[in-house]
Amino acid sequence: MARPPKEPNPHPSTLSEAVGAGIRQRRLKKGLTAEQAAAAAGVPAPTWYHFESGKLTIDRLPAIAEALGCSLRSLLPAEWPA
Repeated sequence: MARPPKEPNPHPSTLSEAVGAGIRQRRLKKGLTAEQAAAAAGVPAPTWYHFESGKLTIDRLPAIAEALGCSLRSLLPAEWPA
């Protein structure tokens, strides 16, 4: 069984971490476990845990958004330092 990720950093230092935090927030808001979200995205649970910790590539975002029933844009932080 995959080990769940640590609690997300409340102050992500990278854009990837911020996107991962957004993915986790969306999943929790939708009431899904990480395992359910992973199955909906067609990936193993450990891969989903990587997504939530910010270890993902941009090409995975459409499948993540579809699994969570949200827009791709909603996974991105509203504001980010330039």
